[in-house]
Amino acid sequence: MTLTNSEISDITTQYYSKFCCTDLSKTKSGIRFVCSEERNMPLKGYGCKYPLYILKKEDLCVIAYSPAFEDFVDTLKHGGPDEILAAVENEYHLKKMRLLIFQKETVTQYGGAKVLKRKDYPLFEAFFRETHKNADPDGWLKDYFLEKEGRLTGYFKDGRLVSVCDAPDMPYMEDRIRHTGIMTLEEERRKGYGKLTAALATHQLLQNGICPQWECGLENPASYELAKSIGYKEFGKAYILEE
Repeated sequence: MTLTNSEISDITTQYYSKFCCTDLSKTKSGIRFVCSEERNMPLKGYGCKYPLYILKKEDLCVIAYSPAFEDFVDTLKHGGPDEILAAVENEYHLKKMRLLIFQKETVTQYGGAKVLKRKDYPLFEAFFRETHKNADPDGWLKDYFLEKEGRLTGYFKDGRLVSVCDAPDMPYMEDRIRHTGIMTLEEERRKGYGKLTAALATHQLLQNGICPQWECGLENPASYELAKSIGYKEFGKAYILEE
């Protein structure tokens, strides 16, 4: 069951509503401050908390924060979006993210990109070891791979896996929306392999009724341009304090 654009819009909006602790479909413009214990909870798959989360989207700015930040946020309530963001950045180091929403498939041929099967694990492990040189995959990576079987895509070149689109755990709504993170071997970048791998991953999600989701750092234009090239457009920007 392929999702419609309306369904994708609704699911994506619901997903970011979780981070903002308010229904974004009912909050179209202005500045909204939301204090919630939810912002004090560890995020599944992220290994941290987001006690302060600022979303800027068109004419809307939402500042969601844990009760521990209430006194600080009270000092922001008379400023505009830019003043608020400047004041927060003056006090804290923020992760700055570009949030994207899927619009339409623009790639229909995937070249050497394929859905990874059980037999592909040795190549996946070799890829992981090359791209995560300081990580030890022994004892857990194969279980992870088997758990995600059918949800990982990769690009094969000369019998080697050179690009992989992972299926990481999501903090909210994992049965309805999933991230399409991409990694490519350094020497194989800028050859289109990541684009085809991510496009196939996106296609697989849509075919299974799952909404694809993409985020990248504001200082990562390559990821942003790749996402746009396979059918994403900007949804908004997030400024996040991690703990």
